[in-house]
Amino acid sequence: MNAAPPRLGRIASATVLAPDFDAALASQARALHLHAAWQGALAPEIAAHLDLAPLAGARTAWLGGAGAPWLRLIEAPGAVRTLPMRRHGWLSLELLVGDVDALAAALPPDWTVLGPPADLDVSPHIRACQALGPCGEMYYLTQVKAPVPPFELPQTTARVERPFIVVLSTPDRARTQTAWEALAGRDAWAFDTKITVLNRELGRPLGERYPVAVIQFREQCLIEIDEVALPAAAADALPAGTWLVSIERDVLDGGIEGLGPIASFDGTGYAGARAALWRGPCGERVELIERR
Repeated sequence: MNAAPPRLGRIASATVLAPDFDAALASQARALHLHAAWQGALAPEIAAHLDLAPLAGARTAWLGGAGAPWLRLIEAPGAVRTLPMRRHGWLSLELLVGDVDALAAALPPDWTVLGPPADLDVSPHIRACQALGPCGEMYYLTQVKAPVPPFELPQTTARVERPFIVVLSTPDRARTQTAWEALAGRDAWAFDTKITVLNRELGRPLGERYPVAVIQFREQCLIEIDEVALPAAAADALPAGTWLVSIERDVLDGGIEGLGPIASFDGTGYAGARAALWRGPCGERVELIERR
């Protein structure tokens, strides 16, 4: 593991495309104990920056809890709901919670719990369940009960605190790991582990293991990269669910391969910071926000 601090820091937010905006807004607020910190129209310059130019003017909301808003919801009436376990790209947003059993038991009826809370194969100190939200996006609801070295993971007593892990599905762990190591300036831990939610959905033996890589960021955040063999799937014109994740980086200059134009934005989620869109090896969209 590199001794230098990683270039990537806090997972700032996720952007979700909602075919039914009003229903999704109410459901996510209720399920995750969030409130709408801002509502308005998606500015054309931000729509273009997010690779969503056709959605300029769409209804948008930022949701959060006690801290900064971390969920951006954008109305996309034509978006098609698909299962994230059956495509490569963003698989899940992992949320830090205080009591996963209580939270899972109280989810609204339009949420689908994919399996009851259970201690993870990687450590009995991590207890989690997976659930599909109202737009087809997947969340890992994760309770960290004790330190889990060598990972730097937070703990909380709050019902829902913040996203602290993003999970990516890839056909090639080595290629994706190399790209993210360059972006983060940090080496990954690589290992094999069971991922029960994938085995259940894909009809594979529950004991089957997957090649995984984990890269630690600053502020007790990280990315998990899961290599998953999947048949080729036709790309939807506009998939509902998780469109991109936003991650803070110490600097955006310096020749980041695959980085889009850098621009500054005001308002919720930016406060004047510079940001740029990065496309990863699986086509995953990452909004990098500069935090010096």
